[in-house]
Amino acid sequence: MVFNVNKEAVKKFMQDLITLRTVWIDKGQGKWVVKKRMHPVMRGICACLIITGGFIVYKNFFTRPILNLHNNHIANAAVKNVQSPVNLDVVSLAHAQEQAELNLKEQVKNQSKREILIPLDTSSNPMLAKLPSKIDFGEPDTIIKNPEQMLTPNTDNSGAYRIYINKSEFTLSLFKGDELIKTYPVAVGRNLGDKQRVGDNRTPEGEFKIVSIENSISWQHDFRDGKGKIKGAYGPWFLRLDANGWKGIGIHGTHDPNSVRTNATEGCIRLRNEDLSELKQYAYRNMPVEIREN
Repeated sequence: MVFNVNKEAVKKFMQDLITLRTVWIDKGQGKWVVKKRMHPVMRGICACLIITGGFIVYKNFFTRPILNLHNNHIANAAVKNVQSPVNLDVVSLAHAQEQAELNLKEQVKNQSKREILIPLDTSSNPMLAKLPSKIDFGEPDTIIKNPEQMLTPNTDNSGAYRIYINKSEFTLSLFKGDELIKTYPVAVGRNLGDKQRVGDNRTPEGEFKIVSIENSISWQHDFRDGKGKIKGAYGPWFLRLDANGWKGIGIHGTHDPNSVRTNATEGCIRLRNEDLSELKQYAYRNMPVEIREN
């Protein structure tokens, strides 16, 4: 089939297609506005181009980074799994060792030795043969180096440890029931008498208890003597007291051991650091503490 193409008609159509038309638009009330508009076919082509361009921009600049991020995550996970030195044997070994440690947890509490034998049947699982014959759990926190100073559980008031502080003699006495265990020198508030108000630099008197034992090795304090904040001002431990409403009262160490046996504190009870570390072995939450002037 042969089509006869009218070249003049095609030429006229193309010219008409790219020529802006002058259009008069009635705005009402006798007002007319002249506009230049493209051919309807050209407007359709432009609309298609705009939609296609927008889709391309969205696909390349919005969805591709998200897809690449997801693919990279999957690829990294795959590489990690391939390159990781952990294999099934190691995982099984770690699991077996963890299980063995859990089974021996209760035994450790009742043992004074640091090395515990592990009874394992390696014939049932060859992997267990790779486990060490002994596991070092370290020294339990409740064990005291001197066996004669082992703490007794606070099961009754008569056998419990307690503290008595004599402000006038600058002493802290540790008792077990009515038995005196040891006496330490201390420093107390700069001013004499029972505490009356915040900032009066007096040590409160009465029957209190320890509410917490806190690591104070990095604590700082400004004594307002022009030296600024002093690191280690509280020593290694702070035995915080429930002092009948007075805040910040406790038994602690010091950076200035020469201040012991004097009225030097802002209200707390201060010990030499080595004495405090020894006393801390006997301290426990709700431990009774009595402070008196005499």
